[in-house]
Amino acid sequence: MGIDIFSLLLSLIAFIIYGSICMISVVFTFSLDTYIKIHDLLNFDIFSSPILSPVERSIDWFDTWAMRNNVILGPILITLSIIDLKLFFDIIRSI
Repeated sequence: MGIDIFSLLLSLIAFIIYGSICMISVVFTFSLDTYIKIHDLLNFDIFSSPILSPVERSIDWFDTWAMRNNVILGPILITLSIIDLKLFFDIIRSI
């Protein structure tokens, strides 16, 4: 029973992904100004278009709501990223 390289590699990739999501969520929760600076430097928007459907409905309300409620949304995102990481490790362990 040697070291399973595949499981180790998957664990490392999952840790990097979910760990960085958790860190960004911590910054989002406790330092909104720093988060906004990082957001502006990356210049990446999940919702890149102000139009969601042919009805021309604006989706900017979610971004505005998330920025106003970062103290509520941030801990939820932190908790979910930790739960996702644990569940992914459980999946890898069962393989």
